[in-house]
Amino acid sequence: MSPLRFLGLVFAALFGAFALLVLAFNTYGREASWEAVFGSPDLGPYDFSVPSRTGKLNDSLACPADECKKGIPDIETRRYDLPPASLFAVVEKVVRHLPGKVRVVGANPVNTRLRAIVFSPALRMPSTLSLMVTPARGGGSFLYIYSRSQIGYYDLGRNTANVVALIAAIDAQLAATTPTAPAPAQPAPAKPTPARPAPAK
Repeated sequence: MSPLRFLGLVFAALFGAFALLVLAFNTYGREASWEAVFGSPDLGPYDFSVPSRTGKLNDSLACPADECKKGIPDIETRRYDLPPASLFAVVEKVVRHLPGKVRVVGANPVNTRLRAIVFSPALRMPSTLSLMVTPARGGGSFLYIYSRSQIGYYDLGRNTANVVALIAAIDAQLAATTPTAPAPAQPAPAKPTPARPAPAK
C-alpha cells in the first residue's frame, strides 16, 4: 500500500469517527453521548482527609493554608467568619446558580459536603465538583474544593478557572448579604447666637 493511500484511509477513518460523533450528539444529546462512551459523569465523593490527584493536567484542588499538603493544592482558600452551616448554605446556593449546566448529585447540610457535575459550555464535557466546609481553629469556617474532569488528559485550565470563579461568586454573595454598618450620625449644626442689642446712649 502506498503512503498516499494509507494517509487517505487514515483521514477517511478520522472523518467517519467525527461524523459519527456529530450524529450521536444530534441524536442523543451531548451529555448522553459522553455518558454512553465513558460511563456516569459522577466520579464519586472525594476524601479531603487523604487528598489525591488524577496524575493528569485535568484537575484542581483548593484548600486552606497548611491543609491538603499531600495533594499539593493549586489554590489557597481563606478563613470565613461564619459558622460552617451558614457558609455551607451560601456555597450550596452559589453552586446551584452557577452559569451553564450544573447537576447537584449530593448535598448534605449535616456534614456540610456537596458534590455536583459541571458541564463545559460547548461540548458539555463533565467535571465532578466536590466541596467541604469545616470548622476553623479559633472560630469561623474553612472551605475545601476539588474539581476533576472525567474525559481527557489536559483540561486547558478549565477546572482551575471553575474553582476560581466559584470562590469569587461565594465572596460576592457574602458581600451582598453582609449588612453594612450604619454611617455615624453627623452632629447637628450649631444654632447661630442671636446678636445682642447695642446699649442705649
